[in-house]
Amino acid sequence: MVGFFEEKQGVKSSTRLFSFVILLFLIVFDILLALTDNFNLEYNFIMFNFLMLIGVFAPKYLHKLAETKLNIKK
Repeated sequence: MVGFFEEKQGVKSSTRLFSFVILLFLIVFDILLALTDNFNLEYNFIMFNFLMLIGVFAPKYLHKLAETKLNIKK
């Protein structure tokens, strides 16, 4: 059985771990920011979250897409 942070059986994926840590950081950051007294849901806040999520998860997806389309083996 392949674990959550494994690419294949016994092969750990640092990219998955990195993505998970950044996602947790972003969730905690958003919650702490929302609990402040002067929080306003603005364009900059939404854009920051959007860009962070794209920056974290897009490279892994593009890598998998390239492996699938180009038949690249590790």
